Order: sequence, then structure tokens, then C-alpha cells
Amino acid sequence: MMRKNWIAMSLTVVFLISLVLSGCTDNKPATGADNSATKKGGTLKVAINGEPPTLDMNKNTSVVVQEISYHIFEGLFTFDDKYNAIPMLAKDYSYDAANKKYTINLRAGVKFHNGKILTADDVVASINRWGKVSTYGKTFLRYAQEVKKTGDLTIEILLKDPSPIIPMLLAVPAHGAGIFPEESIVAAGDGDIKEFIGTGPFRFVEHKADQYIKLARFDDYSALDGPAIGMGGKRAALVDELMFIPTPENSVRLDGVQTGQFDYAIQVNSDSYAQVKANTQVDSVIIKPYWWATAIFNKKMGAFKDQKLRQAFALALNMDPIMKAAFTNEEFYRLDPSILFKEQTEWWSDSGKEMYNQGNIEKAKQLMKEANYNGEKIRWMTTKDYDFMYKNAVVAVEQLKQIGFNIELQVSDWATIAQRRAKPEEWEVFSNGVSFIADPGIWAVWESSWPGWWESQKKDEMINKVNTEMDPKARKKKMDDLQAVFWEELPVSKFGDFFVLDVKSKKVNGFVPSAYHYFWNVSKN
Repeated sequence: MMRKNWIAMSLTVVFLISLVLSGCTDNKPATGADNSATKKGGTLKVAINGEPPTLDMNKNTSVVVQEISYHIFEGLFTFDDKYNAIPMLAKDYSYDAANKKYTINLRAGVKFHNGKILTADDVVASINRWGKVSTYGKTFLRYAQEVKKTGDLTIEILLKDPSPIIPMLLAVPAHGAGIFPEESIVAAGDGDIKEFIGTGPFRFVEHKADQYIKLARFDDYSALDGPAIGMGGKRAALVDELMFIPTPENSVRLDGVQTGQFDYAIQVNSDSYAQVKANTQVDSVIIKPYWWATAIFNKKMGAFKDQKLRQAFALALNMDPIMKAAFTNEEFYRLDPSILFKEQTEWWSDSGKEMYNQGNIEKAKQLMKEANYNGEKIRWMTTKDYDFMYKNAVVAVEQLKQIGFNIELQVSDWATIAQRRAKPEEWEVFSNGVSFIADPGIWAVWESSWPGWWESQKKDEMINKVNTEMDPKARKKKMDDLQAVFWEELPVSKFGDFFVLDVKSKKVNGFVPSAYHYFWNVSKN
């Protein structure tokens, strides 16, 4: 599907990473099994961390949005089990190095949930919208000059400069390039998508705020042939209904699976691990690596606009008690300065480590003085919807108060934070988690539009070098240099890597642990 010159020049660059983001469960799923003989029917109830502020996957970075929406909407590409980008709605694609042009052919006969057949018009409209409103889309437009239709089932992407990251950008589930009917995009205008019509194995049915989001099997789904492979290959809606139930309290999510109220709970307290293992009615699911925990600075206005004060914040912290407060057991966290995980051996780096986990009170106080910080109140937004965020923040705030930071911890639901963080006048720092990324060039944090507004000419120039470099070794060296800039300018303060404990009923079969929770090819006894 790809031309030989592109394979030789680019595929090895894009897909350097040999990571298999592994998890372990008491029941081992057959990842490539034929689903034809699997029992169908029933309702699968999934307890999620909180209420999604929208289901418009283009316009919101919240994990609760993406984990629901990519069951409804699909993109041109998705990830295989090694987190390489592979075709989904695309039938095949090629790259013309001489003309810096991708040609993407679409699968024929793919139906939207309203019965409309997918065409290039829908794809062009969707990618153009995604480019304007999504963090990853803005990265895409930095390298893509034009997306145009060249046939009913063919599009071209013309590039400004050669780049190895285009298929990967189109595959990322978070803030993803989901394909909508062109009519839905026109109807939305500059607002959110209101008609949740996609091509996925599940169709949208109903959303009752703070109660549930109900999806149902799409009987006319256009499935790929062949086995499932990661998020790609054959997708089948084996349950009649898929319900996502906002459940902010960790203990309620866990108890709900143990009592049969829920079938699956995303992210419960790791200190419940022994209890889960002792329960014969449920399985533990560990995903390692997963994310890393962090505090995001407001760099547009307020105290943390000053780089020295951000450095003081980071240098003062002793990360082990911060991480232990949230994850208890060292099986579920580690201290590490790298942007990418140790499992990603081609990308891991300790560049900038002198700024991480130092607990250097003297240096921190010196930087606070140089930043002319005089005890101004700092508003730190956090949430118990993601329990680790709250627990990280509580311990970090106590450490920072001891050296003179005046911090007010503001606790709310995640949906409120997702709204407030767009208003720089309302906060100075907020808790967050940085999700797994398959390639450093597509990291959303590089974008100045990402919450916190990291505007830096030096950073922009360096990320452009990373994303236009075709030689793997040279690209790794440039990434090391870029990570050093990250630790110097400190758009965020990393606490540490963490790994997730989920819980599922033994009645649930076929679930594949992944950084992205997906429930196609999953059945229920």
C-alpha cells in the first residue's frame, strides 16, 4: 500500500517504537480471535471517572470524552498492537516524496449511523475542521498545506515540508480526527458537534447528564475483514448496549463491579489491589505504562508566567511522597524525568534530569526571590474525579507552603476544570495527567494552544526539527535537546509515571488492556 521509497525513507522513522503497552489480567484475552462464535447480547456497564463535558472528540482533550467518542466515530487511521498507525476508514495510502504528497483511498460502502455512505467530501470537511479546533489538528496543519478531494473515495494531503508524523497524527484517539458527515459539520458551524453520527461499531442513543451515556450496536457497521489487531482490524459490537456511567468516587466504582452494578470500572485506587485479587468474582487489570501525573502552569498570565517561579515550584518538590500518596504501592508508580516511558527504549531520555525530584529548598527560595514572588495567592484547580490528581496536589501543596508559596486548593469536578482552564484569569495551576504518546513529535503539550499556553520560539523551532528529520538517530538526538528545553522552560511539572488498576467482572470476555479503553470485541456472559 505504501510505495517502496516511502517505506525506506519514512516508515521506520514513524514507527520506531517497539513498545507493546502491556497489561495483565487474570483472564488473558485472545487478541486476534475470530468473534463470529462469541456470544452476543446484553448491556455492558462501564463506570468512568466523571461526566464528559461534550462528545465532540475534536474539541476536548478529556479522557472521558475520547473513551466514549471513539466507539461512535472512526478516523482514517488507528493504532495496531504496537501503536503503529494503520488504515481504518482508509483503504490504503501512498506517499510521493518528490511532490510531498499523501494519497489516501477510502474504503467503499462504509455507512454512517444515519445510513449515508462515506465519501471524500465528509473526510475533507472533517479533517479541515479537526485542523482548526484540535490540538493535534493544529500540529497537522503546521506540516500540511492542503487537504483536497481528488475522487469520490480519494483525498490528497499536500505537505509544506516532508514529515514522518502525518499517519500517526491521524491515528491518535485523543482529540482525534474522527470523521463526521459533512452535514453535521456544517450544522455545527463554529460550535460543538451536536449530531453524534459516526461510522463506528456503536451508535449514540442517549446522554443523561451525570447518569449515563448510552450507545447501541450499529447493525449496519462496515467491519474490516481479518482479525483484530490492537485498536485496528475487525471491530465487532458484541453487546447490544454499551453504557458509560459517570462515577466520580473510586470506592463506588470498585464496589459497583464487586456487587454486579457495573461490569467494568476504569481506574480504581491501587491500594485496593489486594482486595481485588482476593475477590473470585472480579479480575484485576493493570496497565503499564499508562500516564504520568503532573501540574500544569498558566503561562499566559499570573505568577507562573515567570519561568523562574515555575522552576522554583519544580525544584522544591520531593516526588516520592507525592506519588506514594496517590498510588500507595510502588508497583503502580515510578520516578522518572523522561517525557516518554522507559519501555519506549528508542525514545527514553534523562535529558534535563537536574530539574526533576531535587527537593532543593535553598535553590527554590532563591528563584522565588528572583521572580519577585511576594506571597500572592495561587489558585490550584484539582479534582477527585481522578483521585490521583487530588492526592498528588494535597501533598505537593503542603511541601510548597513550607517554602512560602501561598496556594489555595480549589476542588471541583473535572468538567468544571475543563471549562475553567480555558480562562487564564481564573487559575494559576491545575492538576492533570499526561497520556501515553506513541511518537514524541505528536505530543499535544508542544502546542501553544494546549491548556497552559506554552509559547516559546525556541521550543517551536526545535519541535519542527524533530518533526521534519527523517534519520532515526538524528531525530533521537534532536528529541533529547528538545526535552532539555522542556525542563528548562517547564510548561508543566512532572511528578512521576503511574500505572492503572482497573477492575472487571469475570463475566466480561475479550477485553484487551491498553492505554485506550475500548469495548468492541468484548462480550458478556
